Parts: sequence; structure tokens; C-alpha cells
Amino acid sequence: MPSFLPENPRHRPGSRRISWDAVRVLAVVSVMLGHITHQGPLAHTELDDYPVKVTAQFGAAILMVVSAFFVCQTVRRGAPGRWMWKKTARLVPPYLVAVLLTYFVMRLADAAFNGQGFGGHWWDKLFGPTTDGVAWASSWYVPVGHDLLVNLLMIQGWHQGFIWLDGSYWTLPVQMMVFAGAALLWSRTRWFHSPRAARHAKLLAWGMTLLPLVVRFWMFGPDNPSPWAFALVFGFGLHRLHAFAAGIAVWLWSRGRMSTAHLVPLLAAVVVAQDLHLYPHHVALPTDPSRLPSDIGFVLVLVLVCAAAKGPDWTFLRPVAPFLGWLAGISYGVYLLHQELGYILAKALQLAGLPAWARLPLVLGAAIGAGWLLTKLVERPAHRWLTGPRGATAPVPRTAPDTLVTGEPSGPAPVSVGGSS
Repeated sequence: MPSFLPENPRHRPGSRRISWDAVRVLAVVSVMLGHITHQGPLAHTELDDYPVKVTAQFGAAILMVVSAFFVCQTVRRGAPGRWMWKKTARLVPPYLVAVLLTYFVMRLADAAFNGQGFGGHWWDKLFGPTTDGVAWASSWYVPVGHDLLVNLLMIQGWHQGFIWLDGSYWTLPVQMMVFAGAALLWSRTRWFHSPRAARHAKLLAWGMTLLPLVVRFWMFGPDNPSPWAFALVFGFGLHRLHAFAAGIAVWLWSRGRMSTAHLVPLLAAVVVAQDLHLYPHHVALPTDPSRLPSDIGFVLVLVLVCAAAKGPDWTFLRPVAPFLGWLAGISYGVYLLHQELGYILAKALQLAGLPAWARLPLVLGAAIGAGWLLTKLVERPAHRWLTGPRGATAPVPRTAPDTLVTGEPSGPAPVSVGGSS
């Protein structure tokens, strides 16, 4: 299948750039710090004693920008169906394991925090309600089998009554729908295989940025209680499409098919969309400063994404490149396991008498360790088994950042070249 845009010689297939690893690590670390020090205390007020508080929410959006950039680069290679299967094989197995792990830890730990118990039958112990029948005895929710099923099926965003076992999980259904849309557009339409392909891609980026704003704020309003309106906006992930639009725009710009004069207003519209979707109730309060850290952080890291996309590699980071590459390679596992399990660990450490300044590095370290185990024991073996010859034992190469927080194998590369916030 022909490519509709020329390759940039500075972006050789299979190369690994330090700059992309650095952007992914920055985004994932910002997500972890924001969840642990800000979102966690909002959900559980007793944890509000950390020595720092990171209120900026932009990390997950940046990971989606990076994801869209590399979708544009990789969907053109080979059969779209195979491309989609490789994405599914990489992302879904560790997600399912993370959901199961989070569910059972939440049941045991949250019930213990609340002083609750379960019935004697094995079904009651695994999936039934507590003996007092109260799920919200405190801020520590005790999930039941229905919650597990909803999260395994990735349908949490389709109904307001569905519980997210972990707030970070919203990214995966949105990501999978965008991947499916990219594969369908590339394989079933001629829009991106014609002389006007770049123009069509620009229109797509603008549409992904502006149409969700029209739907959410003009057609429905940010507080529309209608179940079908909620499902349309959040079930289809319309409130996050602007981040993917930014990735498309940066990719076009890096290939010389979008001018800087066009990129700047498009990214400005993306920043506005990010602000409105993240803080929908501030539409009438444009001077409210509480959202500024998120907006400023998003803008600054978007600039870094542009620098990584078109500028020279960040060789000044070569001394720490091995660590950045390692952490970027396990970042999907870290992302999946850091939030709700991190809150539970923080509560357990607090009950054990540890002060907040000691809990913070322990929770961060535990998230990194858990993410490494999930990557090593689940993500890479499952991807190898599902996409390669049965019985293959060759190690999976280090990955390039072409998905949310993990990528397709790109072949071994020297470390000197190089993914709810």
C-alpha cells in the first residue's frame, strides 16, 4: 500500500530516539505524581498530607498526542488488520490482568479499611456484596462482580452508573476506538491515498478538535443528564479526540505537509479544547486560575513533542538514556497499576505509621516495580505469543512509542537513538 506522505530521512524506521523516551517518561511521571499527590487526596481526604502537590493534569493527553503521531507513521506499513491486531495484542492482555488484580485487591483492602466482611460462600467472597450490603461505607469503595465485568469489557464510559475500578482505565477504550478508526480509514477509504491526502488529514484533525466541542457544549451542554448524551460523549471518547488531532498535526508538520502557520492555530485550538473538556464548568469563568497549571503544562510539553518530532535527537540526555529507555519501555504497565493500587498502598503505609514524605517514594517505587513485573510477565510474553509463531521464545525488542504508553517492536537499537490527567 503506497504511502501518502514522504518519509523524513531523520526518522528512520527502527531507530530509537532519546527524545521520545524522555517525553514519554515525563508524561507518565507527571500522571503518577498528579494522581498520588492530588487526585488521591481528593478521593481520600486522609491522604492529603504529602509534602508536594502536583495539580497539573496533562500527562495522559500528551501520551495520546504521542500515540497519534506514531499511529500516522505505522498504520501505513503492511496490512491494517495485522496492524490493529498487534495493537490489541500489546494493550489488552496486560489491561485484563491489571483489572483482575485491582479488583481483588480493592475488595480485600477496602473491606478491611471499612471493617467489613463477606459471606461464607466462595461466590460471596469473590463477587458478592459485603455482609452489611454497603458498598460506600467510606471513600473506599468495595467492588462487586458487576464492576469487574464492566471494567473487563471496557464499557465504563457508556453509563453514569458504571464504576471505574481505576481512574486511569479511561484511556484504553478511547485508544482502541481511535486505532480501529485509523485502520478503517486507511483500509476502507481513498481519502489518504490521493493527491489531496494531506488536505484530508488536516480537515480530520480540525474536525476531531472542533466537532466534540460542538456536541458537548452546544448540542448537549456539559451537565446534560441524558444517558444517551453521556454515552455519546464519553462512550465514544469524544472529549479526548483533540489530543489525537494534535498528534496528527505534529506528524504532518514534521513531514513538511503542514506549515508552522497552520500548526500553531490548530494546536492552540487543541489547548482550548483540552481546557474546556478537563474543566467544563469553567466555561463561564475564564479567569479561574485553578486550571492554569494543567494548561501551561500541556502547552510546554506540546512544544517538547514538536521538538522531538522535527528537531535533532536530545543527545545531551545520553548519560541517562538507558534508564529513560527502560522506564519508557515499562510505562504502560506502570500506568495501569499506579493509581488505585497506589492509593491502597498509601493508606496501608499510613496505617502503619509512615509519614507522607516517606510514603511518596515508596508508592512511586512500588508502581514502577509493579509495572516492570506486568511488562515482563504479561505484556511482552502475551504480545509475542499472539503475534509471532507459536512457541517462539525470542525476546521482544525494546519498543518505539507508537501507542499510548507502549509501542510496537521496532528492532534492537542503540540507546543513543531513539508515551486521570
